[in-house]
Amino acid sequence: MDVNRSRKDRKMYIRKHRNKWQCYIRYKGMRIGQSFTLRSSAVKWGNKTMTQLEEGSFKNRDKLFSMKLRDLLKLYVDRYKSKYRSNSFEYAIRVINRTNIGACHLAHLDGVRLSNFRDLMLQTRSTSTVRKYLLIISKAISIGTKELGIPFDHNPVSMVNLPTDPAHRDRVLSEHEKVNLFNSCEDSPLFSMRSIVEFAIETLCRRGEIFNLSYNQCDLTLGEAFVSKTKIGKPRKIGLSPRAIQIIKDLPRTVDGKLFNVKSISSFEKQFRSVVRKAGILDFHFHDLRHTGATILAMKGWTTHELMAQGGWSSAEMVARYANIGAKHLAKRLQSK
Repeated sequence: MDVNRSRKDRKMYIRKHRNKWQCYIRYKGMRIGQSFTLRSSAVKWGNKTMTQLEEGSFKNRDKLFSMKLRDLLKLYVDRYKSKYRSNSFEYAIRVINRTNIGACHLAHLDGVRLSNFRDLMLQTRSTSTVRKYLLIISKAISIGTKELGIPFDHNPVSMVNLPTDPAHRDRVLSEHEKVNLFNSCEDSPLFSMRSIVEFAIETLCRRGEIFNLSYNQCDLTLGEAFVSKTKIGKPRKIGLSPRAIQIIKDLPRTVDGKLFNVKSISSFEKQFRSVVRKAGILDFHFHDLRHTGATILAMKGWTTHELMAQGGWSSAEMVARYANIGAKHLAKRLQSK
């Protein structure tokens, strides 16, 4: 044993174990160590670490070697899941943990591994989804550094090029397509398919917001509904049109109190795609119903602030993406003056 620096409450010693030189430091009840190929490297690291300990600038990197990314994500979920939609947020965490990156120790998490994870995910998922996964990892690392004392030198996600979001969709149903879609919904095995589609257009609600809405959150007398679970985690009140109110009245009551009885998102999406295909409509997603509803209301004269309140958008720029007023409508407005 070769003791280099020693005091009553602090000690550094170096030993050779097999083909490695090990440097151990005991400092005020804390024990840290590291192995090196060369003895000189062990001495250099030990002296540097002792100096940092005495100056109070030392960062214990043991957590980086003992904790995996999945462990950090679990801590992140437990602390912050109440701020997000639990289903979507926790599903994203599960997807990340099922890949090799989830089993990676934090000390080995770097730009190369994260870029490989990004490329793997892009094979089966959209750019916006993969971007969300990387941002979740980045946020977890930031929280770990600031609040959990994990000594990251930098955020490794910053070393990765995030996938670029594709051009924003502006798909809106024409009147002819709307009629065909409604007729196709009538033949769907899902009894409430047409009601769900119409409700989405009438209220501008997102799919998850619709399926989480319950009867006790709807006031049919005042024509209001309270949307408690939203994409951004901020509840909002929306208005209910006469057609939306009638849809709610015509729905059969469910056991759990939800407006619509849907087994799972995946089964619903499969049935919705089938309905769209049978209607002969191309390049149309369920979320495009939100575009359609916003465009209809904008053409009726709704202001930007009214659309923001109804649809839950945080800025006028977001409203502009969804409300796509066609040239025909603009021409009619000009001709009516």
